[in-house]
This record gives sequence, C-alpha cells and structure tokens, in this order.
Amino acid sequence: MTRVRSIRRFLLAGILALVSVSLAVSGFIGYLEANHEMEELFDARLAQSARITNQLLSRYLKQRGELPSNGAVYQEWEQAVPDDPHQEKRSFSQLGRDNEFTPYGHEFERNLYFQLLDERGAILLRSPSAPAQPLTTLERGFNSETKDHHEWRTFTLYNEDQRTWLIVAERDDERGELASSMATLTMLPLFITLPFLLGLLWWLVSAGLSPLRQVAQAISERHPANLSPLTLSLKAEELTPIVNEINRLMHTLADTIEREKQFTNEAAHELRTPLAVLRIHSENLMAAEDDATREQALRKMLLALDRSDRLIRQLLTQARIDNQQTPALNRLDLSQLLQGTLATLAPLALKKEQQLSLEGEEHLQVMGQAVLMDLMFGNLIDNALRYTPAGGEIAVMIAAEGNRIRVDIRDSGPGIPTAALSRLCERFYRVNPQQGDGVGLGMAIVRRIAELHGADLDVHNRPHGGLEVSIWLPIPHHIDAPSAHS
Repeated sequence: MTRVRSIRRFLLAGILALVSVSLAVSGFIGYLEANHEMEELFDARLAQSARITNQLLSRYLKQRGELPSNGAVYQEWEQAVPDDPHQEKRSFSQLGRDNEFTPYGHEFERNLYFQLLDERGAILLRSPSAPAQPLTTLERGFNSETKDHHEWRTFTLYNEDQRTWLIVAERDDERGELASSMATLTMLPLFITLPFLLGLLWWLVSAGLSPLRQVAQAISERHPANLSPLTLSLKAEELTPIVNEINRLMHTLADTIEREKQFTNEAAHELRTPLAVLRIHSENLMAAEDDATREQALRKMLLALDRSDRLIRQLLTQARIDNQQTPALNRLDLSQLLQGTLATLAPLALKKEQQLSLEGEEHLQVMGQAVLMDLMFGNLIDNALRYTPAGGEIAVMIAAEGNRIRVDIRDSGPGIPTAALSRLCERFYRVNPQQGDGVGLGMAIVRRIAELHGADLDVHNRPHGGLEVSIWLPIPHHIDAPSAHS
C-alpha cells in the first residue's frame, strides 16, 4: 500500500528541523567565538594587571628598602572584610560565590595570583593564594603551565631596575568556567527565543496551507449532481491555476453528463419506433395466411432491421465523437482521403446510375484524424447520394482559399426548404421523415467532427436547384497555402 505523505507535516517537520539545526549550529559557533573573545579579553586583563602589579610592587619595595626573602606573603594584596560581631574576621576571597558583589570588591578577584622572583628564580614575594613554587619559566610574555594538578595562564614581566621577575597568573579552570558562563549568557537569549520562533513557524505554515484545505473541502462537496465552480474565501496565487483547471474540468464534465442524458433520452425515444415497427411486422408475419403476405411482411421486417442497424451504428458514432475533446491530428493529403471515400461509396452511385466526381487542386494537406474526416465526408456524400434522384450528379470540389481549404459537396437533388436549413444539424431531425431511411444523426455527426477539427460548416441551396454543403478546413501554420496558379 502506497504511503500518503502529508505536505503540512512534511513542511512543518522540515522547517522546524532546519531552523533548529541552523540555530544549534549558529549557537555552537557563537559560543565558541564568544568563548574565544573572552579568553582574549582575559589575556588582555592579565597583561594589564601584571603591569599595574609591577608598578605597585616597585613602590612597595622602594618603601621597604630591601627585597623580601623566603617567599613572603604580601598580605595587603587582598582587602579584609571589616569586623562583624556575628562572624570572625575573614578576607574577601573567603566569602565564596554567594557574595560576588560587595562594597569591598568582587569575588573573581581571588582568581588572580602573583609571584615576585629574583634573577635566580627564587620566590621573594607572593599573593596569599599563589603556590609556593614558581609557576612558569622566567621568560617574558604569556605562557600556560600545569602545576599542582591545575592549568595556569601566566604573564611574566622583568624589572630592569630591581632585577626581579613578576609572574601574574590565573587558574585556567576557574578562568574557563568564567569564560563559559559569560559565553553561555551571551547565547542564552537565542535559545530562549527558539521555542517562540518554532511556534511562529508552525502557525505560519498552517495558515499558509489553509487554502489547500479549503480546496480539498470544496472538492469533497462536489458530486455528479453538484458540479458548480469552486469558490475560495482565501485565494492564493499558486492555487489559482489549479482551481481554474478544476473548474474547467467540472464544466466539461457537466456538459458531458448533460449530453449523455440528452443522448440517452433521445436514443430511447428513437429506438421505440423501429422496435414497434418490427413488432407489427412480426405479428403480421405470424397472422399471414398465404406466401405473398408472409414475403411482404418479411421484406418490411428486413427494412426495419436495416433502419434499426443504421440507427444503432449512428448512435454509437455520435456517442464516441461526443466524448472526444481534442483528437490527435496528423498531416493528411485531403484529395487522397476524398478519393478513398468516393471509392467506398461508388457502388451506391452506380446502383442509381448517378455521376460521382472529384475536382480541384491536388496534394492539399490539412491536419486531421483520418477516421473522423472519412466519416464526416462519407456522411455528407452518402446523404447526397440518398436524396439525389437516379441519374443525378454529385460533385466534390476542393480549392485553397487564403489560409483555409474549402471543400464543396454539391448535388442535383430537390434541396431543403429554407425554414429547415437552420435545424438540419440537430439530432434526430429529419426534413422529410417519410422519404429515405435516414435517422436524423448524420448532419449532427458532421457538425461535431467539424468542431473537433476547427472547421466551419455551411449548408445552403444552390441557385439552380440542389443542395451544397461547404466545409472550410484550416491549413497548418507551417504549410504555405498554394497559389491559385499552382
């Protein structure tokens, strides 16, 4: 069983996944970039702190008058918290992270350490939290070291006057934690707005697809008894061609259903007459008392059967061409096609000693369907043969007129009353029901085939007697019409 995919679910899942992945990648890259920028900022602060510390310690040593020894702790590095009657006196660095902002400084100050060393690398002075061993080699600039199971970021300065080295350092884990926290806080608004963005996209896709739901609802309400055009309260430019094509299809379907209803009613009405005639002649045959009466009844039954057979074939032909919309057209040699049609009907002309002729230009080409064109011209010539008296003439003329080809079928029959000309192509209409064995569908078939080929049809009486049927067939654009002298 083929799985039916939901466009709405596909779009929603795709857009939400793409947006989520894009934001996650952007957030990760932003986090890395923010973390990198924080590291650079910390390095700049570390270098600046080293230079300030160097100046402060230089003044301190000048006031002291001698260099300290044995790695003495510089107690003035951290400010003590004033006396509190409820707790013991502590330095600010001992307050912990719950007291980051106070009137006496910031908790992050305890992340900064220094060591003052002599030229041989012995520690002279250090901050209270600094290790008792040198953190790095005595080289100017930045460095990273591992001491006491911790990573250290250091910056080293050399004092030319006092011949001392100053190492200012930060523990890398605390520094990294701080950088990560700040980078996370920088990216936090992006992730907070992500659910709102996804919800907005959900609503936007649902609202954008609402015209599709309207179309589906409108189509579900259509059935053979309701083929009215689709009307949407929310119109979408992308759906307009689809709605127009659906409306066109329903209009065509409504016409087809109407024609079928009309055809069924007319066919049922027309078939009653030959069936009733057959029944009468069958009863006469059964009641006949002599051979002559029986033979006459049989002859009439055969005539009724022939008319019924012709009616059924004409009905089937009419139904077939009614259901055609755009037949496949091919290049046809019109004179060659008419020659074949005339050859098929020649025995009927010979039987009535009629003269059947084809005149005009040769090798004129049109675009058409050979079977339908043969049926159209066959019906017209057959009608002319049937209604033209014995010994009469039927002429078929071909000529090029501008961008069209004209075919005239002329006979020397009695013609048609002027009042009946306008109704001649109606289904089941017969000018004289008592004359001939026609069923009134021939000209309706001719008109329909002409419509399918984009041809014009005209029926008129000739000035000197007889009927003339003219058909104008378009010449294909890529075929030049022959000149009158060719």
